[in-house]
Amino acid sequence: MNEALHSHRGSNQGSLKQYNENIIIGLLRQQGPLSKAEIARITHLTPQTVSLIFKRFIKNNIVLQEEYIYGKMGQPSAPFSLNPEASFSIGISIGRHQLDISLINFKCKILKQYSLRYNYPDVSVVLNKITKSLNKIFDYLSPDQKQRLVGIGIAQPDKLSKWAEVFGVDTNILSKWADVNIINEIKALAPHYEVTKMNDVPAACLAEMFLGNGNNHPNFLYIYLGTFIGGAIVLNGQLFNPDLKFTSSIGTIPIKNGSGYSQLIEIASLNSLEQDLKKNGYDSKLLIMEKELPPEVRLMFDSWLKQTLEGIKWSIVSVNSVINTNLVIIDAHLSKNLLAEINIKLTNLLDGFKWEGTETVTIESGTIGKYARALGSAIIPFNSLYGLSQSTLLKNIDHKF
Repeated sequence: MNEALHSHRGSNQGSLKQYNENIIIGLLRQQGPLSKAEIARITHLTPQTVSLIFKRFIKNNIVLQEEYIYGKMGQPSAPFSLNPEASFSIGISIGRHQLDISLINFKCKILKQYSLRYNYPDVSVVLNKITKSLNKIFDYLSPDQKQRLVGIGIAQPDKLSKWAEVFGVDTNILSKWADVNIINEIKALAPHYEVTKMNDVPAACLAEMFLGNGNNHPNFLYIYLGTFIGGAIVLNGQLFNPDLKFTSSIGTIPIKNGSGYSQLIEIASLNSLEQDLKKNGYDSKLLIMEKELPPEVRLMFDSWLKQTLEGIKWSIVSVNSVINTNLVIIDAHLSKNLLAEINIKLTNLLDGFKWEGTETVTIESGTIGKYARALGSAIIPFNSLYGLSQSTLLKNIDHKF
């Protein structure tokens, strides 16, 4: 296996060499091609340290040298970028209505993706599709590329076995998930690779941290509007306790609903809107298409949106009262136009709120959209290897350049 990519295995994660390498990898991922001189200036590492690191990177094909840049003072400089072929990762996203198995390269570009839509996640159907898809991916990879496959990530909602009533199926069908150890199932299919599992929304947040608007923000609340709403919190550039089962489970926040209370997940999830569309003969795919909604669908969307915005508003206020992140990034399994509309209207709602005792928040749209959970699942192994916090990266960067 690639020596530099795996040099931390069995060693101290906090070792200075690994720390500095991760700083540079994170910087190149964040800002694109940079020369060694620029990296030394930005990170405050000595030119000698940067040169030694790049010798290892070049030897192990972790970076690529771009064309020389002329016209600046001094010697012409050669920028370096991450080599997309340096390593690969596989992600398995098991959703309530869709399964995605993805292969990505070191720059997080999806190379292969196999998907399956369903009304509910039947265990045997899901495992059969995963088996066939992994076999196709392993056939696609050359022997050398397989050596550079760093692991397999799994993104999955909690308690799939408990959702039979919502899906309208026999409880015996989904209860089988209670007996499935998905990590062991995948390890049996790919025994030579590390397998790591994470909740689906924190995994989606991971994609936003690596590739989206979360890239430059060390603290934010992340909300994803999928079949069911979910959230994650990023503090000091790292997911807050991603290994805990119910971390940032904003869907359970009680929201006033008429004369009583409901959980946010009951009033602000796409599931209720999708069910209404289905009852009226419309395909929920209309929600992800970048075109104007049909009039009847628009009315159903507006009705859903009114209660959804109110629920999300109070959830943001509740979270912000405990952990003030100042920023909320919202993404969704929706078209970019509908997501932008949601965030504009939510911003207007929050502008009218009295923030005494706390601080106002800024709303930004996520950039990954419907691929967030699938891409996030594949990023999990990279995060395990190079999971240097954004706060560490930002503290080591001089932005005056």
